[in-house]
Amino acid sequence: MGARLVYAKVIDREVFYVNERGRVHPALENRVVLDGDRGVAGAFLVLRGWGDDRGSFTERWRLQGPGGETLYESIPREVHLPTTSHVEKLEDEIADLDLPVDGDAYHVVFELDEQEVARVRFEVRAANGE
Repeated sequence: MGARLVYAKVIDREVFYVNERGRVHPALENRVVLDGDRGVAGAFLVLRGWGDDRGSFTERWRLQGPGGETLYESIPREVHLPTTSHVEKLEDEIADLDLPVDGDAYHVVFELDEQEVARVRFEVRAANGE
């Protein structure tokens, strides 16, 4: 598969829609915010764009914790790129996911047709920024 991950962001939903006005840009931080009272993630988004190829493929992704354990896995999704200049923009929302610790050693791992093609690091922080 020749499709390329044009961008990928893992970001708190409120930060993305309120602070960033729903705009993806290179300086957008990959950060998930924990609910201070419960120690679980508030709603967050996995945003990505695929391009530089044409045709169809099956996309899957998973969230990995600091020890490499899988914390969440998406269902397979068929994606179609009609032209090589088209960027297919995808968005998934996850809420109330128990994330073991604060830190920046989390990854979202992307697969196309059952082959790993990209990893993106993101951090998890308490709502108060600690």
